[in-house]
Amino acid sequence: MSADKWDVNNDLTWCFFFVDKSSEKLRDVFEQLKDNGYMQIKSDRGDDGLWTLQVSKRETLTPEKLHKRNLAFNDLAEYCEIELYDGWDVEQ
Repeated sequence: MSADKWDVNNDLTWCFFFVDKSSEKLRDVFEQLKDNGYMQIKSDRGDDGLWTLQVSKRETLTPEKLHKRNLAFNDLAEYCEIELYDGWDVEQ
């Protein structure tokens, strides 16, 4: 990212994705996250019948912090009994 001239030492908008058949379960995931500063970007149903929850937070994440976040979100998906934590994306 640094090679592409992204300022990784300052805040970026990090987006995280969760997937399940149940929109209610995804609401439970968001309830766990909203008090930690996450915003719900969208929750929609795809052509495959699965719901996707996208949340975001503007912050500075080191590679180590991002790795820990991914581990924590995998644990959260398991705790909330949803099918999948589907990873992240980032915007400037």
